[in-house]
Amino acid sequence: MRRFMYALSLASILLTSQNVFAQSDDPILSLPEGQVILNISATERQEVEQDLLIATLSVSETHREASIVQDTLNSLMSKALDKAKKVKDIKVSTGQYRVNETTDARTREKQWRGQQSVTLKSLNSSALLELAGDLQEMGLKMDSLDYTLSPETAIKIQDKMMEAALEQLQTRATRAAKALGKSKAELREVNVQSSNVPYHQIQRSYAAPMAEMASMAAPVAAAGESTLSLSVNARAIIKP
Repeated sequence: MRRFMYALSLASILLTSQNVFAQSDDPILSLPEGQVILNISATERQEVEQDLLIATLSVSETHREASIVQDTLNSLMSKALDKAKKVKDIKVSTGQYRVNETTDARTREKQWRGQQSVTLKSLNSSALLELAGDLQEMGLKMDSLDYTLSPETAIKIQDKMMEAALEQLQTRATRAAKALGKSKAELREVNVQSSNVPYHQIQRSYAAPMAEMASMAAPVAAAGESTLSLSVNARAIIKP
């Protein structure tokens, strides 16, 4: 019985010590007399016109001979890249190169199917749309045409939003200090969270017969808007 009481008393002492230690970590308990902690937050939102146009086009071929499929892909993609790289202000990159053997569901004939894509990105939408039209005339298929906000523009806008949010928080903290009869407010432990930039799909089209290619007009696109949001949470110390 004595051992049980001793163990119980020791557990009570340890629990009390842990509670005291936890309370000593509380910033409110360690504040100098007269100071106050204020938790505040602010959110900024802004509609921004999208400025980066992204087009993805692809070339595909189906044939009984794998070598013919690959030769067609290589030849057409090489011509497309040569033309694209001559246009200024357009970033060009190729996608995955795939050649797979397939079986026709009706005839059970085995064939090879190949595909490769190329992606164009530019802030100069007119130049990109003209190039995309030229590539379509060469035989490439438009897979997608998307407007989005460029990372550079997004960062620039979000930096301005952060500055506005911090100014708003400082103003609110100062007003709170005045309402409490205090003279000074300082922001502490600032945390900034921003939203991702969404894509806005303009159109998606499919391969047209080669007879239609000669008269095909260049694709068109109109920029939309992206909504950027940014939240700032802060802890302010209000002093006498």
